[in-house]
Amino acid sequence: MSQDYDLILKALAERYPSHFVEMVRGITVEDVQRVEKEAIAVKRESDMLFRVSEDGYEYLMAIEMQIRPDREMPRRLLEYTAMQHREFKKPVYPVIVNLTGHKKKDESYCFDCLDFTVVTFNYRQINLSDLPGQDFLRSGPVGLIPLVVLMRHDEAPEEVFAKCVQRVDEVQDEGLRADLYLGLAVLSTIKFTREIILKYIEVNKMENSPLFDGIREKWIDQGEQIGFQKGIQKGIQQAMQQSILEALEENIGMCSSKIGNKLSSIRDISVLKTLHRRAVKAKTLEEFLETLNSVTKVNN
Repeated sequence: MSQDYDLILKALAERYPSHFVEMVRGITVEDVQRVEKEAIAVKRESDMLFRVSEDGYEYLMAIEMQIRPDREMPRRLLEYTAMQHREFKKPVYPVIVNLTGHKKKDESYCFDCLDFTVVTFNYRQINLSDLPGQDFLRSGPVGLIPLVVLMRHDEAPEEVFAKCVQRVDEVQDEGLRADLYLGLAVLSTIKFTREIILKYIEVNKMENSPLFDGIREKWIDQGEQIGFQKGIQKGIQQAMQQSILEALEENIGMCSSKIGNKLSSIRDISVLKTLHRRAVKAKTLEEFLETLNSVTKVNN
């Protein structure tokens, strides 16, 4: 999958984990948490991994997003599912979500060896183009609006896109609204040119998103592909750095400009996630500083 779509979808899943689970299950569940990938002691990672509680039943949901058919996806999904089940010792609900319309395939994979079946693996497959877009547009979770334009509609695609923009317009929180504008703009490039998208979403509507930095150049100048990707990455870094500071303030009740300065020099996302977990669990500022000083030395 394109890195642009991948970063946007993961950012939306980070912000709205329950909305993605609701799209798959078709019901509201009581608790959904994004699972930190660094907690998985394996080299393979799913696009999205959630810890779900549904009517008291706890399980993991692993979602793989794909734009075009991939013959290897069922085998990769089997690999991810087995590793996640082994690591967390919980049942896993594996899902493939096709962003574009695919022919419906068997939702299973199996193989035999000699005279017996070794593995029979079942998974869920969802084509966004099969989902009733109008239902999601009218009353679906707001975090899925960037995906609604890729769903099934009776109206003209551009008219649907305009209504998606109107739904985002109604979001009260300015930061959330900017994220949704950005997600809608990027994912809509699967169906529309940037010229059409910019008729409905002005660049300044996305400026408050932490993922925005660098997008202006890409959308004005079609050739600046690298700047956009770097901008998204920088936005993620800044958002995570701010989350660490807020966690320290909430957990310990104090923070210092010195910590903020050190955090601003860290670019590695995996290191920032490690620091965020430490910030949430730390009982004293000294505990967090010990980890911060350690990773700072390694990165220097």
